[in-house]
Amino acid sequence: MRYTTVVAALLLGTPLAAQSFEAGLFVGQQTYESLGFVAHGPGFGGAVTPENKTVYGVRFGYSVATFGPASFQLTAGFQPESKTTVSSVPNSTWDFSESHWSVGAMFHVKALLDWGAGIEERLEKLSGNQSGRSESATSSRAWVRLNACHTISSPVVKPFIGVEWAFSVAGDSNNDPISSGPDYLKGLAPKRQLGLYAGVRF
Repeated sequence: MRYTTVVAALLLGTPLAAQSFEAGLFVGQQTYESLGFVAHGPGFGGAVTPENKTVYGVRFGYSVATFGPASFQLTAGFQPESKTTVSSVPNSTWDFSESHWSVGAMFHVKALLDWGAGIEERLEKLSGNQSGRSESATSSRAWVRLNACHTISSPVVKPFIGVEWAFSVAGDSNNDPISSGPDYLKGLAPKRQLGLYAGVRF
């Protein structure tokens, strides 16, 4: 029984000793897709874009393999709802909001800084409130994440801070925000994020 307890403790402690876990917070600016529309027939129209918004999201990672200075990590994340304003035509404004869950993978290499590159699938919830008309839609898109972080060495918990850039691999498009139903919201979905990424590894 004592031997089994010791083995179980060692197995549970191995990932901690290998610095396998990561918990991080992203804070930065999010930019959105432009949405084209047609008004009063062909030849009349334009495009609208939600205003840039400061957002935050939490990330978690677990390293499943290490190769010298490089490691391969599985990730999960959540970004709570962020609301921004869309300038519309004629002379009106309406609200657009987005939140998402994500799963993905990152590849890290330590060379002065910790360089990371990865891809994740984001399941986004999109909502709009236009002149009292509320609609929602969901979208699943692949995003690329790139970051560079400085890690502070310590015996157990290793804090890190750096910069991160993320962008959608493909966007959705739609040409009529008035009559196309809730799917027009996909045409306003976020397309880029740039900001600070900080947290701890242990």
